[in-house]
Amino acid sequence: MTISTSKLCVLYVAIPAQAVERLSSVLRKGGFELLTERLDDPQLLASTLDCHFNVVLVDTLTHHPRLIERIHALLVEKSWDIPVLVYSSAGDEGAVVAAMKAGANDFISSQNPQRVLSSVKRELLSVQQRAELRKQAQTDALLQEIDSLMLKGWDVVPLVERICRHVAELFDLQLVWIGGKQSDGSVSVVAAAGCVDYLEQISVRWDDSPLAGGPAGVAIKKKEPVVLLADDLAFSPWRRAAEQHGIQSTLALPMVAWDEVIGVLVMYSARRDGFDATNVKRYAIFANRLSITLLGAQEHQQFRLLSAAMSKATQAIFITRQDGTIIWFNRALSDMSGYSPQEIMESKPHMFSSGQYENELWEEMWQSILQGKIWTGDLISRRKDGSLYSVLQSITPLYDAQGQIGNFLCLQQDISEKKELERKIEYLAYHDVLTGLPNRTLFHDRMQQAINQAKRDQTEFSLLFVDLDGFKEINDTHGHAAGDQLLKMVAERLRACVREGDTVARLGGDEFIVLLRDVSADHGLKNVARKIIEHIARPYELDVCRASITASIGISRYPGDAVLAEKLMTYADEAMYAAKHAGKNGYAIWRTPVQPAEFSDWQI
Repeated sequence: MTISTSKLCVLYVAIPAQAVERLSSVLRKGGFELLTERLDDPQLLASTLDCHFNVVLVDTLTHHPRLIERIHALLVEKSWDIPVLVYSSAGDEGAVVAAMKAGANDFISSQNPQRVLSSVKRELLSVQQRAELRKQAQTDALLQEIDSLMLKGWDVVPLVERICRHVAELFDLQLVWIGGKQSDGSVSVVAAAGCVDYLEQISVRWDDSPLAGGPAGVAIKKKEPVVLLADDLAFSPWRRAAEQHGIQSTLALPMVAWDEVIGVLVMYSARRDGFDATNVKRYAIFANRLSITLLGAQEHQQFRLLSAAMSKATQAIFITRQDGTIIWFNRALSDMSGYSPQEIMESKPHMFSSGQYENELWEEMWQSILQGKIWTGDLISRRKDGSLYSVLQSITPLYDAQGQIGNFLCLQQDISEKKELERKIEYLAYHDVLTGLPNRTLFHDRMQQAINQAKRDQTEFSLLFVDLDGFKEINDTHGHAAGDQLLKMVAERLRACVREGDTVARLGGDEFIVLLRDVSADHGLKNVARKIIEHIARPYELDVCRASITASIGISRYPGDAVLAEKLMTYADEAMYAAKHAGKNGYAIWRTPVQPAEFSDWQI
């Protein structure tokens, strides 16, 4: 995934005009078309900052030391994913640490304004990746909801109306409608959401008339997605109505079942680039699934068409007798499980069991479906080759002519990718992307667990706050890539210095923290601290240079120094700064009161 240089909306906060021009020049030379706004008075921040900005550049460390925290709080409150970059002449390590702790994404020294281009590109790429993950998760959730509503027996019209509303909201579209292909060449609107009065101003056909040259008509005739811009020649019959509703582009997706087009899903966006190749692919998959869902809801229509659609569905579908013996299934079940049709027929679903569930689960399932209830759940199944996969399974009782349960209809959706996506999202929420170490959130959770265990078992533990000496010079001199490589190597060395049950986390920037369980005596702490300092001080063979750094370590102990997590963190931080003031490349154990004469006892 790459970021193409295009329009960029930048909010400059508390940055002098001359610096704004310098930074803007770098971004323009890098290929960005800039839209900028400069804000000198931070009191106007709440009324100025909105979601249209792509990035915020701010210099707050001298005159407005808490402004970054205010910006971060506003972004969290509004759920806006906008990178905050600090640009300042205050280039000491303390300034960098303060900015990153307050919520900044990066720190750019005024001595190196050229770095703003790579920083902006990197942060925009991260925003894009996070947006894609969220969008995919939301799409999967919508598809599951549609399947659930179908199984609950919703009528077609309420179901497609709900779908249109959700799609318009989820993808921020001006208008979404679903049309049915009629035998007289017209396309009838079944359901719509958004600026629906637009549909009253237009006519859509799929035959050979001039009104069939639009996206919906072409998509139906060609059986493929069609994207048109409002100023395209083919869109001229509908252009005036589109302009009245702020429509810039449209996408039409044929809805196909049994190799026949039964309708069309049409979307309209206020953006010219609203339907790129990635979005078209996602929407096309959605339209295919939607086709099968609508057919499943139309139980009163021809059974042959429904049966054919089920046979070709990407979901695994099978029907069993009351005792669970499989008597009908589609090809997807065989493809998903790896078993041949001969092996599946007249067998029972237990053949797909992973063996990971207790009997209580199956007893609850059978009790539910035998009472006539629909059972739905996530299960881990096992393929014929022994590999595992995740499915969302729904079992619906089927009644015979006498009103008795005679069969069960089972639908299985392979959600392995969704589960993997959820695991990735959860991992990103609790781990540092660069080093793979636990982040601040996960570390606080681990520390609270350590406090609870220490209270219960009457044990002790210690915190080691590790700050790198000389990292900023390497990062500024040799670039962000070299700095990232160095941080990853530091993370590996820290892991090697502790036991498996201990925790090493990255708090941000060049700050790390170590939680040592059952270690609090000075002798043990000093051994670990010396080991870390020795490992960190060894030279690093980076791609661009051979680098050397040192570490300053501050230590606090539970329960001797404090019993609250916040106090332990604060004391370790203060001890770290004491180690720095004493000459760096050493450690300090927090004591009250701190006497400068004691530094020689603490430092290597």
